[in-house]
Amino acid sequence: MAGMFGPTTGNRGHQLVLLAADVLVALAAGAAAAWIRFPSHLVRDSLREITGHPWFLVWVVGALVALATTFDLYRPTNWRTADRLIVRLIALALTFPIAIALGVYGVPSWRFGRGLLALTVLFTVLGVGTVRLLWRRQASRLNPPNAVVIGRGPIVESLEQELANTPAPPFQIVRSVEHLPSGGDGASPPDILAEAEVVIVAQLADSETWDRLAELNFSGITVLDAAGAFAQLTGRIPVRQVDARWFIASGDFSTLASSAFHHVQRLLDLTGASLLLLLGSPLLAAAALMVLLTSGRPILYRQVRLGRFRRPFVLYKLRTMQHNAEPDGPRFATDRDRRVLPVGRLLRRWRIDEMPQLLNVIKGDMSLVGPRPERPEVAEELERIIPFYGFRYSVRPGITGWAQVNHNYCVWPEDHILKLEYDLYSLRHYGAGLYGLVLLRTLGALVFHPGR
Repeated sequence: MAGMFGPTTGNRGHQLVLLAADVLVALAAGAAAAWIRFPSHLVRDSLREITGHPWFLVWVVGALVALATTFDLYRPTNWRTADRLIVRLIALALTFPIAIALGVYGVPSWRFGRGLLALTVLFTVLGVGTVRLLWRRQASRLNPPNAVVIGRGPIVESLEQELANTPAPPFQIVRSVEHLPSGGDGASPPDILAEAEVVIVAQLADSETWDRLAELNFSGITVLDAAGAFAQLTGRIPVRQVDARWFIASGDFSTLASSAFHHVQRLLDLTGASLLLLLGSPLLAAAALMVLLTSGRPILYRQVRLGRFRRPFVLYKLRTMQHNAEPDGPRFATDRDRRVLPVGRLLRRWRIDEMPQLLNVIKGDMSLVGPRPERPEVAEELERIIPFYGFRYSVRPGITGWAQVNHNYCVWPEDHILKLEYDLYSLRHYGAGLYGLVLLRTLGALVFHPGR
């Protein structure tokens, strides 16, 4: 259990199990559809015809996994209640047939019967929903691996609070001690690790405990630092519970600019932004006309933001606020901000106002995925009150990002701290996997959390 569902993988083990189940469901749904749709002597011929087009099977499975990721069906924390799960399954039921139709009508050799495809889609969606319902029921009965916490500090309290609010947690804390006891006078120390499958290390002062914990790596017990365990559990790095030594020791932040993905990302950004700008140009033109007719000029809102390495650049957006919206200086927008124009609310709700930022991506000021850029005067204040805020400048800022798909607009300092924790996590896991995941979840956020 610890190897598959323990914190070495965080919730990744859960996600892989759900993904494997979805693949089996999709393949079984196709076989069941053929068995129902055709007479018994034709079922084998039908299955042979389908398997004779392996790329069609790849398309079906890929579309299912991509859409399930988009609608957060691999994150049990987002469908703790039945109604949240049902909404996501309805979204899958509406979009999965479209994805299959695009493939079938786009590739002439994939012309299978509509009845067969309809039954396959129906059985797939029902199967995916059944797997999640069984998962929710079974997850409450599983006993996660036992974890022993060594050391004290605020990070331990934060970790315990997050575990209490997490369904099917990857581990459970069964004991928390300040240090490993020594035997003294030659006696054997109490074996507090006898029930531990995971050891989580918080703040320690004595080197002897460090040495003994290092030896546990060779005894089959997983050893994690508390900040790393918190990050795997929440998708955030707790900035108030770590110091500069932790960032240096992790080694995940010093090679971002020289990593291979840094150059690949630029190519993906150029391709994606150009394609989105081309396909979305009619919508952008219509939105610009709406701004012009309802509020006049200027149509575009230009604002100086800080980019990579803290270099300033001009960010473009469609104007959604009234003229002279900030007479007293920078002020964050709120949910029901009176400065926002009626047409601006519509544009903000579906993020249409941010489409001109695709030009910033093409120019190289921004990326599709990255931390959101801030204004210099705001950034200066945040750097003063929030530790490690400057780490955000190590990559290009993004139109969307890990923080944006996990958190709402920022108004208070606490919001910005939480947002930074998500940003630092995304920097630590900088790569193609998180890049693609953020893009998919951005689509899901537009469906379930418009305006985020």
